[in-house]
Amino acid sequence: MKLSKSTANLLLVFVTILWGSTYIFNKMVVDAGMQSGTINAVRGAMCVLGGLVLFHRQLKRATPFDIKVGLIVGLVNFCGYYLRTLGLRSTTPAKSSFITVTYVVLTPLVLWLFWHERPKLKIIFAIPLSLIGMAILTGVADNGWSLQSGDFITFLSAFFWAFQIIIFGKYASRASSPWIIITLIGFVQVICGTPLALTMERASLTHINWLQALLPLAIVAIVITFAARGIQIRAQKYTDATSASLILMSESFFATTISVLLGYDQLSPRLIIGGFLIIIANVIMQFDLRKPKLSTQE
Repeated sequence: MKLSKSTANLLLVFVTILWGSTYIFNKMVVDAGMQSGTINAVRGAMCVLGGLVLFHRQLKRATPFDIKVGLIVGLVNFCGYYLRTLGLRSTTPAKSSFITVTYVVLTPLVLWLFWHERPKLKIIFAIPLSLIGMAILTGVADNGWSLQSGDFITFLSAFFWAFQIIIFGKYASRASSPWIIITLIGFVQVICGTPLALTMERASLTHINWLQALLPLAIVAIVITFAARGIQIRAQKYTDATSASLILMSESFFATTISVLLGYDQLSPRLIIGGFLIIIANVIMQFDLRKPKLSTQE
């Protein structure tokens, strides 16, 4: 059934709310005593199971290119997700979400360093604004100009999300099916997360509140990873790229709103001002400074 543009945009708002809730569910899992390697292993197993059940036909037709790209992006995704969940042990969901979305600003830097693609002029405005916003948000000036461990680890994860965005755009978009890539991402989570869970995190396994951890983790793996991604893919067929990117970029706003409502964060001036500057920096990245209209990046 064909969707109207307004309906497609509403569906993308719903997807963004789901993405924003990811930080809360991840925090719940961390608070239940599950560490990052175990989280990735269990989440990955759920994704693989979902892929085998729902998309086994597409998986049978996977090409060598699909497998290569899926394994690479899976490794990048594992590193980003591992670091973000590790950072959540000593930071809040709202701060994590705002720091994470700096990947929008970091992406052109990564393209410049590794793919030698010259960044556009707007990055000169966006990067300082994003860094100032993150400094205010994290209170770095109050800590001797050093990031707290959870904030720093989350910032490192943003580089891997930037790599993931680039790989999705340059290579994964040419895969025979996006569900093959998503299932392979889950496969890599299992392969990389299980050894960590059984070695470095082995002592913590008996202290996990599994009843408290499994439900939010299942929501992240099945509802947010599979269902939300499917809704996003369908909705973006019926709207323009600029509208989609601006809607999806509000992920941190919804994450903060949910976090404040549930009591994980306090609505402080630092949170509002720092988060606002980061969002503005990301909006700048959507503008073409040479034209009086928004650029339509695919």
